[in-house]
Order: sequence, then C-alpha cells, then structure tokens
Amino acid sequence: MIATQTRRSFYLVTAAEILGGHVGDSVKKLNAVFERAKENSPSIIFFDELDGLLPSTRQGFLNQHDIQLVEECLIQISALMPENNVFLIGTSNHPDQIDARLLRGGRFSEKIHIALPSKVIQHRLFLKCLDGSQTSPSLRMDELVTMSEGLSCADIQAVCETAKRFAYRRVADDRNGQPTLIKEDFERSIDRIRVDIQPLA
Repeated sequence: MIATQTRRSFYLVTAAEILGGHVGDSVKKLNAVFERAKENSPSIIFFDELDGLLPSTRQGFLNQHDIQLVEECLIQISALMPENNVFLIGTSNHPDQIDARLLRGGRFSEKIHIALPSKVIQHRLFLKCLDGSQTSPSLRMDELVTMSEGLSCADIQAVCETAKRFAYRRVADDRNGQPTLIKEDFERSIDRIRVDIQPLA
C-alpha cells in the first residue's frame, strides 16, 4: 500500500529469501536487492523482522555468516545517497535484538511503536473478519475478545480464518452449506496461532 500510494518500486527482504545457502550467498542476494532498488528508484526496501535478519552482534552466538550479512547491510545503507531515492522500512517484534548500529540516525533513525489492539479494536476486527460467516447464537463477541487478549491485528485475522477451516473440517460430511462457527473452533484456532516462547534453561 505504501509503495502504491507513493508510486515507488517495492522490494521485500525476508529471512526466507536472504538467509541460507553457502557463506557469501546471503551477502550477494542483499547486494542485488540494493542494486535493483537504486536502478528502479524511487523505491522502497522493506525489511521484515529485522531482528531475525540483522541481529545484534553483541548476543555472542552469531556465526560468521550472520556477522558478514550485518556488516554488508551497514555498508550498503551507508552508501545510499539522496539521489538514489531509496527509502528503507523495517519491522520487528524485538527491536532490542537488532544490531544497534542499524538504528542510529541516517539508517533506521525514526521508530514507530504500534501497540496491540485495544478491546474496542479487537471487537471491530472480529466483526470485520467474520462478516458473512455464520456464528453460533451462544458465541459472544466479548468472549472472543477476552480469549484473544495479547494477539496482534494480523493474529486475530489468522484466528478467524483458522477457525473457519476447523469448522469446515468438523462438518466435513455435512452437505448443507456453510458451517456454523462455535466457540470450540476459536479455542482451537487461538491455541494454534498463539505461540508461547519458553525461556531457555
């Protein structure tokens, strides 16, 4: 949406696309993204989950592959000139785990915190995502809001889509059309979506 509104070329950088392979391959892929972005400017390079792509070298367990990628990204960003007209955007759920040098002025200097949705927003999201779906009369929206506390907007959307899949599987032999969503569908869905990270011993 940002690229469309600003009429810029858009380049998505994810761990799945950049990481992996032999040492040096990730650096080459990253360089190629920056080169294409400069050649097709004005452009946007969007880094999804920066903490996974460019983690802090102070964590002490990075391998040479990770260190090379972080260093190369610093070089590429520092080499960008105003005339290149390349805009950088990054997202992260763990900004404290990103290499601090990337967050300094002139790189990713502006930070925007997007909080988890309020109960009012959660309620609206469920109404929007479930529009057109059949729900059980006993299913209350305030229950869904409470059950989904701590989930992001994207998580809530995923919960609704997963609940619909569970409902279809539950009535797989029923040929009477769209199944009715019940509380258990959402309970299973939230258990599937919610990921509890256990601390290392």
